[in-house]
Amino acid sequence: MELFRTISPNSGSISALQETTPPAFERSGYIISPHTATSFDAVHWKNPTEFDPSRYGNAPTSAQIDEAWVQRLGMARCPFEKTSYDVKDGRKVAIQNSGFGTVFGVADGKSLPVCDYAGFAPFGFGYRRCPGEQLTINVFEDLLRTVWKSSIDFVKLDISNPEVLPVGPMTVVRDEVGFLRRT
Repeated sequence: MELFRTISPNSGSISALQETTPPAFERSGYIISPHTATSFDAVHWKNPTEFDPSRYGNAPTSAQIDEAWVQRLGMARCPFEKTSYDVKDGRKVAIQNSGFGTVFGVADGKSLPVCDYAGFAPFGFGYRRCPGEQLTINVFEDLLRTVWKSSIDFVKLDISNPEVLPVGPMTVVRDEVGFLRRT
């Protein structure tokens, strides 16, 4: 989680607004949730520029956030009722939401929550949160575990004009990183 807080997967999420009445002129309305700015805001974090994975030891998860928690923080109620949807493929799995609207799984009665702290928003916040967050976290856990166990080092390649590759909406990276196995 601290890795995603300090190296945001994207700088912000874009949400479109619908007009409640016909506008006087043609326009588009957007809300941008600034993940990077939120992740380093001293309002949310002690020593926000320090890399400190222990800061999540007491951070609440989506399974803990109920409407009383939201009210205690003085935040507006999520527009969605707290509910649970069972999957239809025979597993004992349900999809639930927190008091903020954050979706998480419950498998065989065991919650699989995500960090649901207002300052932790690299995947969005509440019901505007990325539904692929848990998958992304698991993929990176496996990647980092494999890199460590296999003694892999990442190296910047000496390429004069690296290819630019799309990695997300409005996000590209230069293809200039390789890897070596330490001997």
